[in-house]
Amino acid sequence: MSDRAADESPALAKPSVLERFELGELLGEGADMQVFAATDRDTGVAVVVKRAHPSLVSRGIHDDVERRVALQAGLREQSGGFEGLPRLIAVTAADGFAGVFGDDLGYAYSVLVEERAVGIPLIGSVADQVRGYPVGLPMNLFALHPSGAWLAKGFENPSLTALRVIERCYEMGWLAGDLGPRNVFYAPESGKATVIDLGNLRRSSPATARRAAFDLNDTLFEFFQFYATSDGAPQSAAAFAAVSERRLSGSLERMTEGLARSYAGAESERRDAAMAILERIGRRGYSEVGEFRTDFGVYLSAVPAAEDGVWREAAEGLRGDYWGRFLV
Repeated sequence: MSDRAADESPALAKPSVLERFELGELLGEGADMQVFAATDRDTGVAVVVKRAHPSLVSRGIHDDVERRVALQAGLREQSGGFEGLPRLIAVTAADGFAGVFGDDLGYAYSVLVEERAVGIPLIGSVADQVRGYPVGLPMNLFALHPSGAWLAKGFENPSLTALRVIERCYEMGWLAGDLGPRNVFYAPESGKATVIDLGNLRRSSPATARRAAFDLNDTLFEFFQFYATSDGAPQSAAAFAAVSERRLSGSLERMTEGLARSYAGAESERRDAAMAILERIGRRGYSEVGEFRTDFGVYLSAVPAAEDGVWREAAEGLRGDYWGRFLV
Protein backbone atom coordinates (compact mmCIF):
# COMPACT_ATOMS: atom_id res chain seq x y z
CA MET A 1 0.00 0.00 0.00
CA SER A 2 1.43 3.36 -0.96
CA ASP A 3 1.95 5.89 1.83
CA ARG A 4 2.16 8.77 -0.59
CA ALA A 5 0.37 11.79 0.84
CA ALA A 6 -2.70 13.24 -0.82
CA ASP A 7 -2.80 16.33 1.36
CA GLU A 8 -1.66 18.64 -1.42
CA SER A 9 -4.33 21.12 -2.42
CA PRO A 10 -5.85 20.51 -5.85
CA ALA A 11 -5.41 23.02 -8.65
CA LEU A 12 -8.09 25.59 -7.83
CA ALA A 13 -10.28 27.25 -10.42
CA LYS A 14 -11.12 30.92 -10.30
CA PRO A 15 -14.49 31.63 -8.62
CA SER A 16 -15.67 33.05 -11.95
CA VAL A 17 -15.75 29.51 -13.36
CA LEU A 18 -19.24 29.18 -11.84
CA GLU A 19 -20.53 31.60 -14.46
CA ARG A 20 -20.29 28.66 -16.84
CA PHE A 21 -22.98 26.74 -14.94
CA GLU A 22 -26.68 27.49 -14.77
CA LEU A 23 -27.75 26.79 -11.21
CA GLY A 24 -30.93 24.80 -10.68
CA GLU A 25 -32.85 23.40 -7.73
CA LEU A 26 -31.46 22.36 -4.38
CA LEU A 27 -31.13 18.58 -4.64
CA GLY A 28 -30.33 17.89 -1.03
CA GLU A 29 -28.47 18.91 2.07
CA GLY A 30 -26.89 17.22 5.01
CA ALA A 31 -25.36 18.47 8.20
CA ASP A 32 -22.32 19.87 6.43
CA MET A 33 -23.06 20.42 2.72
CA GLN A 34 -25.65 21.59 0.20
CA VAL A 35 -25.94 20.09 -3.30
CA PHE A 36 -27.52 21.94 -6.23
CA ALA A 37 -28.44 20.72 -9.69
CA ALA A 38 -26.83 22.71 -12.50
CA THR A 39 -26.16 22.57 -16.22
CA ASP A 40 -22.88 23.23 -18.00
CA ARG A 41 -23.76 25.99 -20.46
CA ASP A 42 -20.83 25.03 -22.70
CA THR A 43 -21.63 21.34 -23.05
CA GLY A 44 -25.20 20.88 -21.81
CA VAL A 45 -23.97 18.24 -19.35
CA ALA A 46 -25.88 17.90 -16.08
CA VAL A 47 -23.66 18.62 -13.08
CA VAL A 48 -23.94 19.16 -9.34
CA VAL A 49 -22.57 22.12 -7.43
CA LYS A 50 -21.60 21.46 -3.81
CA ARG A 51 -20.81 23.95 -1.06
CA ALA A 52 -20.37 23.89 2.71
CA HIS A 53 -23.71 24.26 4.48
CA PRO A 54 -24.68 27.94 4.98
CA SER A 55 -25.38 27.30 8.66
CA LEU A 56 -21.69 26.46 9.09
CA VAL A 57 -20.30 29.14 6.79
CA SER A 58 -22.32 31.94 8.37
CA ARG A 59 -20.80 31.10 11.76
CA GLY A 60 -17.30 30.65 10.37
CA ILE A 61 -17.10 27.01 11.48
CA HIS A 62 -16.76 25.38 8.06
CA ASP A 63 -12.98 24.79 8.08
CA ASP A 64 -13.38 21.03 8.52
CA VAL A 65 -15.68 20.85 5.49
CA GLU A 66 -13.22 22.89 3.44
CA ARG A 67 -10.36 20.59 4.41
CA ARG A 68 -12.40 17.50 3.54
CA VAL A 69 -13.35 18.90 0.12
CA ALA A 70 -9.72 19.79 -0.59
CA LEU A 71 -8.48 16.37 0.54
CA GLN A 72 -11.01 14.48 -1.55
CA ALA A 73 -10.38 16.63 -4.61
CA GLY A 74 -6.62 16.32 -4.19
CA LEU A 75 -6.87 12.55 -3.93
CA ARG A 76 -9.01 12.34 -7.06
CA GLU A 77 -6.65 14.63 -8.96
CA GLN A 78 -3.60 12.68 -7.82
CA SER A 79 -5.16 9.37 -8.85
CA GLY A 80 -6.02 10.56 -12.34
CA GLY A 81 -9.68 9.70 -11.77
CA PHE A 82 -11.54 7.10 -9.74
CA GLU A 83 -13.60 4.37 -11.35
CA GLY A 84 -17.05 4.58 -9.79
CA LEU A 85 -16.93 8.30 -8.96
CA PRO A 86 -18.44 11.12 -11.04
CA ARG A 87 -16.00 13.17 -13.10
CA LEU A 88 -14.58 16.05 -11.09
CA ILE A 89 -14.96 19.27 -13.10
CA ALA A 90 -13.69 22.02 -10.80
CA VAL A 91 -12.90 23.05 -7.26
CA THR A 92 -12.88 26.82 -6.86
CA ALA A 93 -10.75 29.09 -4.78
CA ALA A 94 -12.60 30.51 -1.78
CA ASP A 95 -15.07 33.32 -2.37
CA GLY A 96 -18.34 34.70 -1.00
CA PHE A 97 -20.43 33.65 -4.07
CA ALA A 98 -23.30 35.97 -3.12
CA GLY A 99 -24.08 36.51 -6.80
CA VAL A 100 -24.31 32.77 -7.44
CA PHE A 101 -26.38 31.55 -4.50
CA GLY A 102 -28.15 34.78 -3.62
CA ASP A 103 -26.88 34.98 -0.05
CA ASP A 104 -24.01 36.73 1.70
CA LEU A 105 -22.75 34.43 4.42
CA GLY A 106 -19.97 36.67 5.64
CA TYR A 107 -17.15 34.19 5.06
CA ALA A 108 -15.40 32.80 2.00
CA TYR A 109 -15.70 29.14 1.01
CA SER A 110 -14.88 26.91 -1.93
CA VAL A 111 -17.30 25.23 -4.33
CA LEU A 112 -16.98 21.82 -5.95
CA VAL A 113 -18.51 20.98 -9.36
CA GLU A 114 -18.78 17.44 -10.67
CA GLU A 115 -20.77 15.55 -13.24
CA ARG A 116 -24.19 14.56 -11.94
CA ALA A 117 -24.58 10.86 -11.20
CA VAL A 118 -27.14 8.93 -13.21
CA GLY A 119 -29.42 6.69 -11.19
CA ILE A 120 -31.28 6.59 -7.91
CA PRO A 121 -29.80 6.40 -4.40
CA LEU A 122 -29.76 2.91 -2.94
CA ILE A 123 -31.36 4.53 0.11
CA GLY A 124 -32.87 8.00 -0.10
CA SER A 125 -32.19 10.81 2.33
CA VAL A 126 -33.10 10.65 6.01
CA ALA A 127 -35.41 13.63 5.50
CA ASP A 128 -37.29 11.80 2.74
CA GLN A 129 -37.47 8.70 4.91
CA VAL A 130 -39.10 10.74 7.68
CA ARG A 131 -41.57 12.13 5.11
CA GLY A 132 -42.67 8.57 4.33
CA TYR A 133 -41.17 8.11 0.87
CA PRO A 134 -40.19 4.54 -0.16
CA VAL A 135 -36.48 5.28 0.19
CA GLY A 136 -35.42 1.68 0.83
CA LEU A 137 -36.66 0.20 -2.45
CA PRO A 138 -33.42 0.26 -4.49
CA MET A 139 -31.28 -1.14 -1.67
CA ASN A 140 -33.62 -4.08 -1.11
CA LEU A 141 -34.27 -4.72 -4.79
CA PHE A 142 -30.73 -4.55 -6.15
CA ALA A 143 -28.26 -4.98 -3.29
CA LEU A 144 -29.77 -7.01 -0.45
CA HIS A 145 -32.57 -9.11 -1.96
CA PRO A 146 -32.35 -9.34 -5.77
CA SER A 147 -34.60 -11.84 -7.50
CA GLY A 148 -33.41 -14.76 -9.57
CA ALA A 149 -34.63 -13.05 -12.74
CA TRP A 150 -32.65 -9.91 -11.87
CA LEU A 151 -29.52 -11.89 -11.06
CA ALA A 152 -29.86 -13.61 -14.45
CA LYS A 153 -29.24 -10.23 -16.11
CA GLY A 154 -25.64 -10.55 -14.97
CA PHE A 155 -25.41 -7.09 -13.40
CA GLU A 156 -22.88 -6.66 -10.63
CA ASN A 157 -24.10 -6.02 -7.09
CA PRO A 158 -23.87 -2.22 -6.65
CA SER A 159 -22.03 -2.62 -3.35
CA LEU A 160 -18.97 -3.81 -5.25
CA THR A 161 -18.53 -0.35 -6.78
CA ALA A 162 -18.19 1.10 -3.27
CA LEU A 163 -15.74 -1.68 -2.44
CA ARG A 164 -13.57 -0.78 -5.44
CA VAL A 165 -13.46 2.83 -4.28
CA ILE A 166 -12.41 1.63 -0.83
CA GLU A 167 -9.69 -0.45 -2.46
CA ARG A 168 -8.37 2.43 -4.59
CA CYS A 169 -8.23 4.73 -1.58
CA TYR A 170 -6.43 2.03 0.41
CA GLU A 171 -3.84 1.66 -2.34
CA MET A 172 -3.22 5.40 -1.98
CA GLY A 173 -2.78 5.20 1.79
CA TRP A 174 -6.29 6.13 2.95
CA LEU A 175 -9.22 4.36 4.57
CA ALA A 176 -12.54 5.51 3.09
CA GLY A 177 -15.40 5.27 5.54
CA ASP A 178 -19.10 6.05 5.30
CA LEU A 179 -19.47 4.72 1.76
CA GLY A 180 -22.92 3.50 2.58
CA PRO A 181 -26.01 3.14 0.39
CA ARG A 182 -27.07 6.78 0.80
CA ASN A 183 -23.84 7.68 -1.02
CA VAL A 184 -24.31 5.17 -3.86
CA PHE A 185 -26.52 5.84 -6.89
CA TYR A 186 -27.65 2.96 -9.10
CA ALA A 187 -28.99 2.97 -12.66
CA PRO A 188 -31.11 -0.19 -13.12
CA GLU A 189 -31.20 0.15 -16.92
CA SER A 190 -27.42 -0.15 -17.23
CA GLY A 191 -26.54 -1.83 -13.96
CA LYS A 192 -24.04 0.98 -13.28
CA ALA A 193 -23.39 2.22 -9.75
CA THR A 194 -21.78 5.53 -8.81
CA VAL A 195 -20.34 6.62 -5.47
CA ILE A 196 -21.29 10.29 -5.09
CA ASP A 197 -18.98 11.14 -2.18
CA LEU A 198 -15.68 9.74 -0.95
CA GLY A 199 -16.94 9.76 2.61
CA ASN A 200 -14.61 10.13 5.56
CA LEU A 201 -10.93 9.60 4.79
CA ARG A 202 -8.59 8.47 7.56
CA ARG A 203 -5.13 7.04 7.92
CA SER A 204 -4.47 3.70 9.58
CA SER A 205 -3.28 4.07 13.16
CA PRO A 206 -1.74 1.57 15.61
CA ALA A 207 -3.19 0.79 19.01
CA THR A 208 -2.07 2.95 21.92
CA ALA A 209 -2.73 2.88 25.65
CA ARG A 210 -5.72 5.17 25.07
CA ARG A 211 -6.98 4.18 21.64
CA ALA A 212 -7.67 0.97 19.73
CA ALA A 213 -6.02 0.32 16.41
CA PHE A 214 -7.77 1.56 13.30
CA ASP A 215 -7.04 -0.26 10.07
CA LEU A 216 -8.56 -1.79 6.96
CA ASN A 217 -10.63 -4.23 9.01
CA ASP A 218 -12.58 -1.41 10.67
CA THR A 219 -13.50 -0.07 7.23
CA LEU A 220 -14.46 -3.53 5.97
CA PHE A 221 -16.66 -4.13 9.01
CA GLU A 222 -18.52 -0.89 8.33
CA PHE A 223 -18.93 -1.94 4.68
CA PHE A 224 -20.27 -5.36 5.71
CA GLN A 225 -22.76 -3.73 8.09
CA PHE A 226 -24.00 -1.59 5.21
CA TYR A 227 -24.28 -4.22 2.48
CA ALA A 228 -25.08 -7.52 4.17
CA THR A 229 -28.08 -8.63 6.18
CA SER A 230 -29.26 -11.67 8.08
CA ASP A 231 -32.86 -10.81 7.22
CA GLY A 232 -34.77 -12.95 4.78
CA ALA A 233 -36.20 -11.51 1.58
CA PRO A 234 -39.29 -9.31 2.08
CA GLN A 235 -42.51 -11.24 1.65
CA SER A 236 -44.59 -8.33 0.35
CA ALA A 237 -44.01 -5.53 -2.12
CA ALA A 238 -44.55 -2.91 0.60
CA ALA A 239 -41.86 -4.47 2.77
CA PHE A 240 -39.24 -3.81 0.06
CA ALA A 241 -39.54 -0.08 0.76
CA ALA A 242 -38.46 -0.44 4.39
CA VAL A 243 -35.03 0.60 5.62
CA SER A 244 -33.20 -1.62 8.09
CA GLU A 245 -29.91 -0.12 9.24
CA ARG A 246 -27.84 -1.53 12.07
CA ARG A 247 -24.91 0.46 13.45
CA LEU A 248 -23.03 -1.26 16.27
CA SER A 249 -20.50 0.38 18.55
CA GLY A 250 -17.69 -0.80 20.78
CA SER A 251 -14.46 -2.63 20.03
CA LEU A 252 -14.10 -4.29 16.65
CA GLU A 253 -14.02 -7.73 18.26
CA ARG A 254 -17.18 -7.03 20.21
CA MET A 255 -19.02 -5.63 17.19
CA THR A 256 -18.15 -8.58 14.97
CA GLU A 257 -19.32 -10.99 17.65
CA GLY A 258 -22.58 -9.09 18.02
CA LEU A 259 -23.24 -9.03 14.29
CA ALA A 260 -22.34 -12.71 13.97
CA ARG A 261 -25.05 -13.60 16.49
CA SER A 262 -27.67 -12.06 14.21
CA TYR A 263 -26.86 -14.69 11.58
CA ALA A 264 -27.58 -17.64 13.89
CA GLY A 265 -31.01 -18.19 12.32
CA ALA A 266 -29.99 -17.57 8.70
CA GLU A 267 -29.69 -20.30 6.07
CA SER A 268 -26.57 -22.38 6.69
CA GLU A 269 -24.66 -21.32 3.56
CA ARG A 270 -25.21 -17.61 4.13
CA ARG A 271 -24.60 -17.96 7.86
CA ASP A 272 -21.28 -19.74 7.30
CA ALA A 273 -20.12 -17.16 4.73
CA ALA A 274 -20.98 -14.27 7.05
CA MET A 275 -19.38 -15.95 10.06
CA ALA A 276 -16.16 -16.55 8.14
CA ILE A 277 -15.95 -12.85 7.17
CA LEU A 278 -16.76 -11.56 10.64
CA GLU A 279 -14.35 -13.93 12.37
CA ARG A 280 -11.51 -12.76 10.14
CA ILE A 281 -12.38 -9.09 10.56
CA GLY A 282 -12.62 -9.56 14.34
CA ARG A 283 -9.02 -10.75 14.52
CA ARG A 284 -7.94 -8.04 12.04
CA GLY A 285 -7.08 -10.70 9.53
CA TYR A 286 -7.60 -8.78 6.27
CA SER A 287 -4.56 -6.99 4.88
CA GLU A 288 -5.84 -6.47 1.32
CA VAL A 289 -9.27 -5.58 -0.03
CA GLY A 290 -9.02 -8.32 -2.65
CA GLU A 291 -9.02 -10.99 0.06
CA PHE A 292 -12.23 -9.58 1.48
CA ARG A 293 -13.80 -9.25 -1.98
CA THR A 294 -13.34 -12.97 -2.53
CA ASP A 295 -15.06 -13.84 0.75
CA PHE A 296 -17.80 -11.27 0.17
CA GLY A 297 -18.43 -12.83 -3.24
CA VAL A 298 -19.03 -16.15 -1.51
CA TYR A 299 -21.49 -14.41 0.81
CA LEU A 300 -23.37 -12.77 -2.08
CA SER A 301 -23.69 -16.08 -3.92
CA ALA A 302 -25.19 -17.61 -0.76
CA VAL A 303 -27.96 -15.02 -0.36
CA PRO A 304 -31.32 -16.60 -1.29
CA ALA A 305 -33.01 -14.90 -4.23
CA ALA A 306 -36.24 -13.03 -3.60
CA GLU A 307 -39.46 -14.47 -5.03
CA ASP A 308 -39.80 -13.11 -8.58
CA GLY A 309 -43.47 -12.13 -8.41
CA VAL A 310 -43.19 -10.13 -5.20
CA TRP A 311 -39.92 -8.60 -6.41
CA ARG A 312 -41.47 -7.45 -9.70
CA GLU A 313 -44.46 -5.95 -7.89
CA ALA A 314 -42.11 -4.04 -5.59
CA ALA A 315 -40.00 -2.85 -8.53
CA GLU A 316 -43.09 -1.20 -10.04
CA GLY A 317 -42.81 1.27 -7.17
CA LEU A 318 -39.76 2.78 -8.87
CA ARG A 319 -42.14 4.32 -11.41
CA GLY A 320 -43.56 6.55 -8.68
CA ASP A 321 -43.17 10.34 -8.64
CA TYR A 322 -40.56 10.31 -5.89
CA TRP A 323 -37.92 8.75 -8.16
CA GLY A 324 -38.58 11.21 -10.99
CA ARG A 325 -36.33 13.84 -9.39
CA PHE A 326 -33.25 11.77 -10.24
CA LEU A 327 -31.48 11.30 -13.57
CA VAL A 328 -32.40 7.88 -14.94
